[in-house]
Amino acid sequence: MDLTDDIIDWANSILIKAKVNDPTKDFCDGTVFMELIVLLMSDNETAVFGALEKFHENPSTMAYSLNNLRAVLKCLTEDEIIVDVNPLDLYRGKKQAVWQLLTVLRDKYSDTNSSEIEISGEDVKTQDKTDQLNSAADAEDNEGDATSSCLELPELEDQHAVLNINESIIILIKDGDPLCVDRQRLTKASPVFKRLIDELSFYEIEMDDFEADTVGVFLAILEEEKAKDFEKDQFREIHKMSVVFEVLWLQISCRSWLRGKIKRRMGNEEKLYVFEECLFILRKWEENFLMDMLISKIVCDDNTQFVMEYLKDLKKVDSIQIDLMLRISVRDNKLFLQIIQQNLVDETTLHKNIKYLLQKFDVVFCWAEHNDLYTQVLEQIRNLQDISVEDLKFVVEISTETIKQSKLHHSQRIDYSI
Repeated sequence: MDLTDDIIDWANSILIKAKVNDPTKDFCDGTVFMELIVLLMSDNETAVFGALEKFHENPSTMAYSLNNLRAVLKCLTEDEIIVDVNPLDLYRGKKQAVWQLLTVLRDKYSDTNSSEIEISGEDVKTQDKTDQLNSAADAEDNEGDATSSCLELPELEDQHAVLNINESIIILIKDGDPLCVDRQRLTKASPVFKRLIDELSFYEIEMDDFEADTVGVFLAILEEEKAKDFEKDQFREIHKMSVVFEVLWLQISCRSWLRGKIKRRMGNEEKLYVFEECLFILRKWEENFLMDMLISKIVCDDNTQFVMEYLKDLKKVDSIQIDLMLRISVRDNKLFLQIIQQNLVDETTLHKNIKYLLQKFDVVFCWAEHNDLYTQVLEQIRNLQDISVEDLKFVVEISTETIKQSKLHHSQRIDYSI
């Protein structure tokens, strides 16, 4: 029997059954998978693990490859070749998984009544060689772990192991190896995961929009069903994942965690952190409760330094942030005139945010209480080297309106005194 040709024909049939798109490209899309099968049967350890390196040549195709590998393993099961291996372990080239696959394939494609198989004219002691390789695999997989016991191949029932490919889900993460997670953990915790996995039959879920470490924390929280301690720089992503995947109890826990921060006495650094998290929630989900709570807590503080630092570069903020700073500082006109002066230094044009801020002023109050500073600001703007005609017209209008309102206010004061 030409065992190699037989295995190639069989591998081709498996790939066809798995409906793999292109049987000539990439790992487990055809040639590499067939080459692996042949090499596994050859007992050539160097060649086998050389082939395994091909698994990692193009990480961008990993999700596609894992899906195809699952399809192939499922077809193997239907062909009564049942392998107890995690597809992710096989993809990573773990020797334990590879040799488990080797054992079952030999069981299928060799004379089970003989202790030897003829391969390319060379007799190989199957059981002895397999035991030797299993021992080597165990030693390597556990190298450096003095406290762990050696891994052993599971005992096969009727020369087969049970393939459990439907009990775990692959989570694809940013800049790291995928995570293999129990499906029940996901479907129990999240209606979104339940829809994706149970209704849409997703084998893999991409979570590469989030940091890998934070995804790990999120999954651990789902497993323990309680919000464990996490770093404050992980809060935003954990809270976002709780909303995206509709984990209601975790959303509540995250909001409670942030409210606890708001209630404490804060320095400027902590105040900035809490403000940015409340701002993110306000922008992302248009929920202002936490921002209102924060402002009501800090509005009586001296926020001069905090606001000055936050608005030191008006070009980097938008109207929402400016309005919130106005609320925090209780519209301290003098403070905002100083902020505008600071932002006009070395400028040649008038930025839209300075115009926006000027429109928020009580011009009568500015004229009455901060006449010199207000006049200096307007003069600075008029003297900008590249000021546009439109912006110059804007300054003239503000000046005219200031004089007009001041005269009216002065007239009303005279009438009242008479």
